Amino acid sequence: MRHRWTEEEKLIVRRDYKGNRESLNSLAQRLGVTLCAVKGQIPKMGLGKIVVNHWTPEQDKLLAELITRYAPLTVARKLGRSENSVVVRAKRLHLSCRARDGWYTKSDVCQILGVDHKWLRRYIDNGWLKATYHHGHKPQKTGSAACHIAEADLRDFIRQHSFELNGRRVDVMVLVDILGG
Repeated sequence: MRHRWTEEEKLIVRRDYKGNRESLNSLAQRLGVTLCAVKGQIPKMGLGKIVVNHWTPEQDKLLAELITRYAPLTVARKLGRSENSVVVRAKRLHLSCRARDGWYTKSDVCQILGVDHKWLRRYIDNGWLKATYHHGHKPQKTGSAACHIAEADLRDFIRQHSFELNGRRVDVMVLVDILGG
């Protein structure tokens, strides 16, 4: 059965809630309700602390500089924000969290070309698309290693084997950027 809050009880909560766990326990005990009941009533009364930390243009600029060099958790610590906040803001600003100079992973290429990893693996194995293993380590029997696909090699593949691509699935903007050099 849900507790129906009286105006008198609401006044007590409004007066005695201090924004900490101790005051929550004290109020729940004094009013004879559960801790969850008091916790649920506080936001309804507008007593909960809602902190909105808006992003400034300076922070956006710093985020753009740091996100390609450091992991999101490290960036979050440097900016005094949560990791989730950093990742969401980077996505909203269309910033890539990956720092790569002129190369792509198999996953990236699959998204760009609109194909699955088996299709791509076939063309790597046939030698049509050149790829090297991450740090020279070959994949293990139980898993795989990340492949580096150089932008120049991807460009050559697209030019020589464009008939293999399905135009409805490719990421046209990235494709044009790659072909444009």
